[in-house]
Amino acid sequence: MTLHQPAGFSVTVEAVDPRTIRLTLQGVLDFESGDEFLDVVGNTLDAHAVEHGPLLRELYMNCAGLRLLDSSGLAALLTLRRRTHPAGVTLHLRHRPVQLTRMLALTGTAEYLTARADGTAGTVGELTGEAESTSS
Repeated sequence: MTLHQPAGFSVTVEAVDPRTIRLTLQGVLDFESGDEFLDVVGNTLDAHAVEHGPLLRELYMNCAGLRLLDSSGLAALLTLRRRTHPAGVTLHLRHRPVQLTRMLALTGTAEYLTARADGTAGTVGELTGEAESTSS
């Protein structure tokens, strides 16, 4: 299902099973789209919790379609992490475009955003066996 977002941004949601949700991000995650992104994802998480209880453990975000992410977009991702991590949900930022990879490196937030919520050691990419793409 594709949910409405501000012009130039959309989120596609796929509930894989009670433990996993996949999001596909397209467009520009910035000052104009960040709040609505959080509303859509928050509503998705709330609906999932109503249907399945506290079973969600993995939230995969396919970022290949992100054309731009500014500091407000990063703030939206950090806000999402502050909600999901205490609930035991690990964020997975997949297929990161170059600008996202650079933003995470410059701010030192990559490990924080993708830290395993269950407290196990290792990085998410290593644990899942899936390499991150750094091409646009």
